[in-house]
Amino acid sequence: MTRKRIAALFTAVIFMFLMSVSAMARASDQISAYAIDVTPLSGEVEVYFYVSGTGVKDKLGCESIYVYEVGNVIPEESWDEYDSGMARRNGAAYGNSIYFDSEKGVEYKVVVTIFAEDDDGRDSRSKTFYVTGE
Repeated sequence: MTRKRIAALFTAVIFMFLMSVSAMARASDQISAYAIDVTPLSGEVEVYFYVSGTGVKDKLGCESIYVYEVGNVIPEESWDEYDSGMARRNGAAYGNSIYFDSEKGVEYKVVVTIFAEDDDGRDSRSKTFYVTGE
């Protein structure tokens, strides 16, 4: 190989290594994957969540759900991790759907936060949705 090719290959390897190191630094120590979705149905809204830990976690699931009628600062409804169906203990993954009643034509803001925790700490992710009741 010529010196230019060796230098180019060396530079490419170093660049790939640096990219993988920065990607690992951004990865969560607690959460390997998650999904959150909010879907309006006839007369109600479904809030779906799923979280997968980076192994068996002491507790994981949905930390909180806040439902606001758009324009209001006080939630119409809310749930937290201690409510039924929101979280589980000693598991690697958990998912569920929570439903709330909705009025046709009313716009709702829904803030959903998932989490996973163990002895090494706790991590969470949040998403905000705007949906209109059907």
